[in-house]
Amino acid sequence: MTPFPRRHTGRSRLLLVLAGALALGTADAARAGSVTAESIWDRSNAIQRAQSQVPAGATVSRTECTVVNVRTGNYRYICTLFYADAVAPSAPQPSPSPSAPSAPAP
Repeated sequence: MTPFPRRHTGRSRLLLVLAGALALGTADAARAGSVTAESIWDRSNAIQRAQSQVPAGATVSRTECTVVNVRTGNYRYICTLFYADAVAPSAPQPSPSPSAPSAPAP
């Protein structure tokens, strides 16, 4: 451990700003997340419990399950579902209507 806290350099600040701008720029495209659930019964029950927590309209892209031996002969099934929740695109802006032709000036 250093005795003095580290100071941010100009480069690290720039990277931090760029990372924030990138995160804000992609916020409208899709939201991703994960949910985790566990079961003492079996793997499919853990998956069902996790699916009940996935937001409506989201698409599950990956499922990962782990079996943990909590005591001899007793298992716990832990499953994580990764999903992408597509965000509806913002309403398109109406195109300007063509203006009526003006009458020639007298």
